[in-house]
Amino acid sequence: MSANSVTKGNPWTGKIERDDDNNITEDWILGYKDGEVYYQWATIQIVGYDIPLVLDAIPVKRGMKRADIVDSLLENALDLVDDIELVMMDREFDSEGVKDSCDKHGVYYLNGARKHESAKATCTRLRRSGETVHIEVEPVSSGPTRKRMYLPSSADDDFEAENENEGDRDEERLDIREEMREDLADLGIELEEGDAQHGFSALTEELREEEENEPTVGSKKDAREYALFETNHPSVTLNEGDSEAERIHMVERMVRRYRHRWGIENGYKQIKTFRVRTTSKRHTYRFFNFVFACVLYNVWRLVDLLVKLAIEGENTTYAPRVDANQFLTVAKKYYGLDPPD
Repeated sequence: MSANSVTKGNPWTGKIERDDDNNITEDWILGYKDGEVYYQWATIQIVGYDIPLVLDAIPVKRGMKRADIVDSLLENALDLVDDIELVMMDREFDSEGVKDSCDKHGVYYLNGARKHESAKATCTRLRRSGETVHIEVEPVSSGPTRKRMYLPSSADDDFEAENENEGDRDEERLDIREEMREDLADLGIELEEGDAQHGFSALTEELREEEENEPTVGSKKDAREYALFETNHPSVTLNEGDSEAERIHMVERMVRRYRHRWGIENGYKQIKTFRVRTTSKRHTYRFFNFVFACVLYNVWRLVDLLVKLAIEGENTTYAPRVDANQFLTVAKKYYGLDPPD
C-alpha cells in the first residue's frame, strides 16, 4: 500500500514579496491555515507495519492542483513499484481530478471525504433510520465503480444536549451500537468494551480531527455522527442480498487499511531528523535538502530492517531497533556525514 501527503518545512520568516492586495507573489512560498508560510513538498510513500519508504517527492508550487500532484507522484512511483495495491490519501485530496488520476494509472484509492450539504443530509437520514453503515455507488464511464462509505463516527458525545429529546436519541444510538456489536459477534468479530463504543472509532479518529476547523452547513450534530470515506476498490460491493452485518464487516475490513496511513505522518517526523536547516530562499536548494533527507531516511529504514531480520528473524516488529540518531552517528563515522543541528 502507498499513501500520498503534503508536508512543509520550518516556517519561513524572511522577506516575502507581496502585491498591492497583500497577496504573496512568490510561487514556492505558500500560506497555511496557522497564518504562517512555508515551502512545501508532496510525497508518495509505501506504508504498513514492516518498512515505510519514500518512493518519490515533488515540490509544491502555488496554484498546483492536487490532481496534478497525484498524477506526477503515481507516474514516478509506478516506475519503481508496479503492483501498488491501494493508494490512501487524506481529505485534502478529495476531488474528482484526483480520482480521475488514480483511474488513469489503474490504481485503487481510499480517502477520507469532505461532507458537503448533500452528504450531511444523508447523515441525518441515516441517523433517523438507525443505519450503521451506508454505501453509495457511482458508476463512471471508464475505470472501476466509485463507492462512498458512511460509517459511525467517534465524536458522538462532543455536543451537549440541545433539547429534551436528546436523551432519547442518545439511548437510541446506544441501542444501535449494541445491535452492531451483536452482529459483529455473529461474524466472529469481537469488540472490546473500551473500544470507544464501536469498532470504527479508532479508524475515524483522524478524520474527526481534520473536520474540527472545517466550516459546516446544516446540522453539525448529524454530520458528526458519521465518517465518510471514498474508494474504487472492488472489495466494496453493494448487493441486494447482503445483510447489514455483512456490509458492516466489509466496510470495516476496507477502512481498517486506512489506519496504515499513520506510518506516513510518523515518517515525516523521522525525516525531520535528517533534514538540514537553512535560511536559503532558493526553492531548488530547499527541495534538494528535503530529498536528501528522504534518501537518508530510506537508508536508515533499510539498515534497521537488516538488523531486525538478523535479530528477530522474519517475525519483525514495526518499532525500529536502530535509532535514527544512532544511524547518523555511524554514518558520520564511516562516511563523513555531519548530522544536522
